[in-house]
Amino acid sequence: MRLVAFALLALARVAAAQAPSEGAKLFEQGRELAKQNKYSEACAKFEQSYALDNGVGTELNLADCHEHLGHVAQAWRMFDDAAQRSADNPSRQKFAKERADALSAKLATAVVNVPEPDVAGLSITVAGRAVKASSIITERVDPGAITVHAATPTKTLFDATKDAAAGATVIFDLPKPAALVEHHEEPAPAMTRRHSRVVWSYAVGGAGAAALVGGIAIGFVAHGDYNEAIDPKNGCTTANGQLVCPAAQRQKALDAGSLADVGTVIGAVGVAALVTGIVLYATAPKDLAVTPMATNQTAGVAISGRF
Repeated sequence: MRLVAFALLALARVAAAQAPSEGAKLFEQGRELAKQNKYSEACAKFEQSYALDNGVGTELNLADCHEHLGHVAQAWRMFDDAAQRSADNPSRQKFAKERADALSAKLATAVVNVPEPDVAGLSITVAGRAVKASSIITERVDPGAITVHAATPTKTLFDATKDAAAGATVIFDLPKPAALVEHHEEPAPAMTRRHSRVVWSYAVGGAGAAALVGGIAIGFVAHGDYNEAIDPKNGCTTANGQLVCPAAQRQKALDAGSLADVGTVIGAVGVAALVTGIVLYATAPKDLAVTPMATNQTAGVAISGRF
């Protein structure tokens, strides 16, 4: 009985050794799919086989599959790796190297300069592929739009895209070390509000200055009209300290006085607006209300708000 049991165990071991492994089955399925030009399905099988047994033969077939799908950079990397792994097999090494060299001319090159590669948690991707952070990163990539992304677990530090044709080299410069220090400072809202107030101060102050100049000009005109109205040449005389003029000249003098009042009001409003502009520019209390005030005799502003 012991002899029979031993014989059966030996046969089971032989059968297990002769049975193809799961990786080998997947590899053969991939080969069959590739023969049918079903490269997408074939790549999936080769990937699974390679995960179980990363043999050079599987890597070469997977590289060929990626090339047919247009994944030139991925195919080049795998052919190049297979060539380096085939030092003990010159013919296979020559085949892999020739395939890698043929693809090399179809690729672009991305160079990433990293001033501070030791930043805590720094991760970098080039064309969607994670790479190890170092001072200078050189990656062969598929031509077209190439994106470089750098980040820590809490903050994006760099994200840029450049176009590169086959054979071209594009360079990405990450920020200098000082710019890589993480901070969460936001622009102070007060600065935005202050900018708005400055614009308003210019507008209000400019309008005030124009009104002031206009009021002065009207005052000069009124003064001239008044002097002309009371000119003795026009029949005006002074009796007992009072000015006596014909009715027409007296009306002109009154009109000149009214015009002078208009000029005074306009000038006063201009002064008030000018002062308002200055206040808006120089102060920044929240909820500030500045109201111009003017009469024939005075000019100023009323300021209210929370300081």
